[in-house]
Amino acid sequence: SWSTWNLDLRLRKSDAISEQEMLLKEDIDFYKFLQYKASQQWLTLKKYANDKGIMIIGDMPIYVSYDSSDVWANPEYFDLNDEKIPLHIAGVPPDLYSKEGQLWGNPLYHWDYLEKNQYQWWVDRVQVATQMFDRIRIDHFIGFQNFFSIPYGQKTAVNGTWEKGPGIKLFNVIKEKLANVNIIAKDFGVVND
Repeated sequence: SWSTWNLDLRLRKSDAISEQEMLLKEDIDFYKFLQYKASQQWLTLKKYANDKGIMIIGDMPIYVSYDSSDVWANPEYFDLNDEKIPLHIAGVPPDLYSKEGQLWGNPLYHWDYLEKNQYQWWVDRVQVATQMFDRIRIDHFIGFQNFFSIPYGQKTAVNGTWEKGPGIKLFNVIKEKLANVNIIAKDFGVVND
């Protein structure tokens, strides 16, 4: 995980990144090649399926993992401290099925910052998904309306609080920038407007 790297690299200092790019050039090139080939093969498969009248649904969870490249490369979009450690994490409150709730551990979004940047990170994420899939199924869709925020370091979800998400504003921007995106809103639990 990038969270275990030395501080300069974790904080994306340009000298530290340049040094690692030189040291790991062969490995980086190899993984770029693998990603290129995987993408090429996937798009060939997708075209074949589409030509046969089959549409592909791709799953997109609302949250990304803390140790993901998304968080490391774009820490400003997440609720992190100056050392890139989460301030709050995702989960769900206690209920009939779990008296301690669920502690998912994903970092929460810095929605105010995302809004100031016209949700560009989300627009980019959805745009890439539209190239890979015919329909995008976003999991835990209710989290765009309201989400459960748990202070980082808690052992259970008991001490979390409900917070407001961006709501329809995010999807209006996605619609404006990407036109007709086929999104399936997947959620379990309470239905609201």
